[in-house]
Amino acid sequence: MSVGDRTDDLLDKLRTLTDGEPWFEKRGLDRIRRRDVDDQTLRRRRRYQRYLGAGFLALLGLAVWYPPVAAAGVLGCASAAVAVAAARGRYYCNWLCPRGGLLDSYVRLFSRGKRTPTWFKHPYVRLGVAVLAFGLLGAGVFAARGDPLAMTVPFLTMLGVSTLVAVALGTVYHHRAWCQVCPAGTVAHAADRVAEAVGRDDSPRVEVDADACVGCERCATVCRQEIRPGAYAEGEVTDHGNVLDPGGPAGATRGVDGTVDHADCLQCSACVEECPTDALSLEE
Repeated sequence: MSVGDRTDDLLDKLRTLTDGEPWFEKRGLDRIRRRDVDDQTLRRRRRYQRYLGAGFLALLGLAVWYPPVAAAGVLGCASAAVAVAAARGRYYCNWLCPRGGLLDSYVRLFSRGKRTPTWFKHPYVRLGVAVLAFGLLGAGVFAARGDPLAMTVPFLTMLGVSTLVAVALGTVYHHRAWCQVCPAGTVAHAADRVAEAVGRDDSPRVEVDADACVGCERCATVCRQEIRPGAYAEGEVTDHGNVLDPGGPAGATRGVDGTVDHADCLQCSACVEECPTDALSLEE
């Protein structure tokens, strides 16, 4: 590929920041015209995420110079993700997570846009990643006990390594692939399910109008968590929507009736904006 071709390719990717083209392979769906969306809120969110992503890079640079910043950032973001999840699901991961802003705004430019393997989303894989991350962090803090400054270095290591892994996954697969196994996201997912089990009202859910849905699956081409919203119109669905119920290799099977009750939904409305027949809606 020549330098000119690479430049044109990069410019095309830059345009996706504003035109909202799907980041997954369209699999022959180009013949279905996406409805126009003139949404100032959407534009503000994209601009806000660019600021979040730049802020995250600044935070990472500051943490290298002064590790306690990394400790504050890791503990603060993880605590916020779980607290918000207990109140309304994984809203934090899309709208407030600084690393999510980095992935959405910048890693997306050079991502291959490929779906992750099915096993990648299995609860046991997510649990293994969480145990490994928190275990290594705890071991590092314990080994440095007695020296407050040294105890913050493992947080910097965790922040740096996890960011490198997130960027690598975002390059090889789609830009938000890391969010499917993020330890904080997994705990937030579980907190959402536990909160619902003890009586909290359901967090905002995408609703599917079975009569309007034509099964085009354009919604599935834009979901950062690789959920297929249209599949929840009616009947049964098999997925890993509940990490507390692993099910088989493909997930647990349950009946559905128009509500996307997958706990990894980021409530980003991307599927709602992409639907050509207005079959999807998200009520706040």
